[in-house]
Amino acid sequence: MTHPAVAHSAEDTAIVANETFILATRDTGYRDVAAAVAELIDNSLQANARHVRVFVRDETSPEGRSITLGVLDDGHGMSAQTLQTALQFGGSHRFGDRSGLGRFGMGLPNSSVSQTRRFDVYSWQLPNVVLNSYLDVDEVARGSLRSVPTPVERSLPDWASDHATTSGTLVVWTRCDRLGRHRASTIAQRLFASLGRIYRYPLWAGVHISINGTPLVPVDPLFLHHESRTRGATAFGAPLRYEFAGRSGDSALIEVRFSELPVREWYDWTVEDKRRRGIVGGAGVSIVRAGREIDYGWYLMGSKRRENYDDWWRCEVRFSPELDELFGVTHSKQGITPTTELRTVLGPDLEAVARTLNSRVRAAFEDAKVTLPSAASRVASARDQFLPPPASSRRKLHGAGLTYRIDVAPLATPDFYRVALVRGTVVVTLNSDHPFYAHVYEPIRNDHASQERYHIECMLLAAARADLEITDKQQREVLAQVRRSWADSLAAYLDSH
Repeated sequence: MTHPAVAHSAEDTAIVANETFILATRDTGYRDVAAAVAELIDNSLQANARHVRVFVRDETSPEGRSITLGVLDDGHGMSAQTLQTALQFGGSHRFGDRSGLGRFGMGLPNSSVSQTRRFDVYSWQLPNVVLNSYLDVDEVARGSLRSVPTPVERSLPDWASDHATTSGTLVVWTRCDRLGRHRASTIAQRLFASLGRIYRYPLWAGVHISINGTPLVPVDPLFLHHESRTRGATAFGAPLRYEFAGRSGDSALIEVRFSELPVREWYDWTVEDKRRRGIVGGAGVSIVRAGREIDYGWYLMGSKRRENYDDWWRCEVRFSPELDELFGVTHSKQGITPTTELRTVLGPDLEAVARTLNSRVRAAFEDAKVTLPSAASRVASARDQFLPPPASSRRKLHGAGLTYRIDVAPLATPDFYRVALVRGTVVVTLNSDHPFYAHVYEPIRNDHASQERYHIECMLLAAARADLEITDKQQREVLAQVRRSWADSLAAYLDSH
């Protein structure tokens, strides 16, 4: 049976259906607003910009509150033809060029529509000659906008004009429906957290990036660089280097570096402080392509599974765009899918180093538990000098403060703790045979960042110091009876739970 031929116009059979394509491409999969903004910054750096300003603004209108986001640079700007091409999906004069950050010509329109329903691009190569064009998702979806509008001269927004230089580009996102109901300050804070790490190499090289006027601070996930917000790690071993054939046939290098974080110096920071500085939950590999981080995760570690101790060492893998296929780089430059070849060559070496570092960290923690005083002990020792000397030590201190230590041992008495002053050190010994130790202290003893442990130890050390105020023999006998009764009652309560 034959079917009658159906005539189709050229428009009906276009390879891309504009009205639905632009709606579908909004869900390309940028993981967050920082990944989308990074595409705009990439374009600025490829235009040789040395200053990039990100603006995140709260706007109000009759329709309600909204966010406007802009990225302004001092790059070389674009001609009318280049500007029009830049707004096309896949439009680029550098398509396939592996010498820089971009390669596909998708970054500007793709990242923009993933966050906003309209974006405008202003560009100029001479002062006061600013060209503007735009894409509007709703106009394309309705079929009223079928091609990139011809650029026209138009003034920059007032909030950007004072910062414009003799040449440059400004991208403005309005109607940002994908940014939720967050305020500009919240979005700006999220950008700070991610972009400082993504662009650490350009920042170290002298590029200036700011968000709402505040300079972006480079963040080194290896904690090695002297300009990083937190530093103090140590490079572990010499860098590993691997040579592969690039896309052009020439050889290209992969460099792998490891660092080891200082357990003894940082292990008793609070969990909140460790998390804020990127230690807790920070285990992983930084993947750096052309000097820009494109991914961070547990990659190329063979069969080694991620553990808590792995938070205390770091790895960085650097490569050039010549090896994009080997790493499985996506067009949005926010992820990798390593090939079997790459995993086969790098995996065994990286896994071996990872297991060695994990063992070293584990040993460092065990050593710290035995040799280092607790956070409460150090705080008490540092602040004791500001307190009046206790009666039992006034003749011995000569103006210096007491130091403090907490030990654990079985006691011959039923007391749950004992106090002794030993050569200027207040030693509090917890009775390991008392239920207080088993039910209260032992479960938190090895959690050096625990606020619960810190507060309990502060209470015990303060009680111990108060004991030293009693020097009269009869009063000390009463104190011993009170402490014994306290211990008995506490044991009865804890054992009944």
